[in-house]
Amino acid sequence: MRYILPILLLISVCMTGCLDSKDKNAVVSSDARVSTFTFQIDTANPGLQAVTYKIEHRSDTGLIHSVDSLPFGTRLDSVIPLVTYMATPGLVNFVLPDTTITSTGMDTINFNQKPIYLHVTASDMKTEKWYLIDIAAHQADPDLFVWECLTTNLFSPAAIPNCQTKAFRWDNQLVVYVNNGLSTSIYVSNDGEYWTQQTAGIATLPVPCHVRDIVQHGNTLYYIDGTCLYTSNDLQTWTKVDYADASFTPINMLMSYNGHAWCILQDKTNEQLLLGTITDSIRPMKNIADMDNGYLPSTFPINDFAALEFSSSSERPRAMIVGGRALNGDIVKSRWNLEYTTYADNGDTYRLKDFSIAQPTFESLTGVSIIQYEGKLMMFGGTDNDLTLRSDILYSDDEGMNWYLPNPSSNKLPSSYLSRSNQSVVVDNDNNIYIIGGESYSRSWGDVYRGFLNSSKWQ
Repeated sequence: MRYILPILLLISVCMTGCLDSKDKNAVVSSDARVSTFTFQIDTANPGLQAVTYKIEHRSDTGLIHSVDSLPFGTRLDSVIPLVTYMATPGLVNFVLPDTTITSTGMDTINFNQKPIYLHVTASDMKTEKWYLIDIAAHQADPDLFVWECLTTNLFSPAAIPNCQTKAFRWDNQLVVYVNNGLSTSIYVSNDGEYWTQQTAGIATLPVPCHVRDIVQHGNTLYYIDGTCLYTSNDLQTWTKVDYADASFTPINMLMSYNGHAWCILQDKTNEQLLLGTITDSIRPMKNIADMDNGYLPSTFPINDFAALEFSSSSERPRAMIVGGRALNGDIVKSRWNLEYTTYADNGDTYRLKDFSIAQPTFESLTGVSIIQYEGKLMMFGGTDNDLTLRSDILYSDDEGMNWYLPNPSSNKLPSSYLSRSNQSVVVDNDNNIYIIGGESYSRSWGDVYRGFLNSSKWQ
């Protein structure tokens, strides 16, 4: 019995020594690297979890950053960072510009201060690693449109009535045709603010010239007047071809679509409307599905409409023709959708449908402008059936099927922008929208407004 107690004591000492040895091997490490970084969930501050945080170890100072800036409105002044490590560290400090915080794992930190470093000391209390923490929230609302007036005197006098304008992008410049009823002039600008009158009068265009009916297709401009088609490849010199002897009468240009310039024709035998395409000459378009021999209904617009070719979800070439006046002068409520469907032995086949659906935000309109911008269709200005001018903007998320008013806190034109119709709306390569000119009841406008969606500048 007297030998039992010493033996038990010896076993206890050995076991304790073994356990101490294992604990030291498990805890002591020279790895000071960070494994993950995020923030404690805060339901009142959901933007903290809206992005992914990335760790870059690097050979010198590492970097902890968000893959994208946090959403606009995310608070960073009082947040709790949650950090895990490759191995249990010996000491962790958050080094701020004016203080150092020894981490407890649940530290409240103001990340609006810059710079902030994470200093990790490994459990061997020798190896250390520094990380710069670069976390920021968007300082501007990504869904906000920013608008400004660039000039009020693109041409002078801008206040004369019945002065028409039409703007294009041409060789990375903004080009505006202006017709005052007596002559047509050309103005050119690199930025929309400063304009140069390039040509004071174009002798090869008719007088008067309804310049808002000019259509650009590639580097060629098209215009129809009477029975004649006018074309230009240099903005200033126009060539005329008379179709008086054709089986149809050219009525008006329509748009650029699917590799062609399109126009509206009238069959001389029955006075019905047709669509036509232009290559070297005008060719009537007969093979349009659901249209009897290609003839259009009497409600199809012939002027004062808006037409746009746009990218569709189906990846088929599509175009939309909105509002305008029919052959009898009535203002129409139609929204025609033209889509290329297939290639047949007899040529291209298209389908033309009217998407008109009665709804409060869409009326019978003339003189509107439509663009595709950041995945949406946007409609500007115009005159309704009661001849009331509009200054609002309409959106469509479904390729023109339905339209709605945007939140005015996100997209509202300046108070200096007054209601109008027949304005030109152009988008440049930098995602800037230019609203140029237009007409109201008693005057024409020679102003230029530029706007952009904040998020379009962050890509």
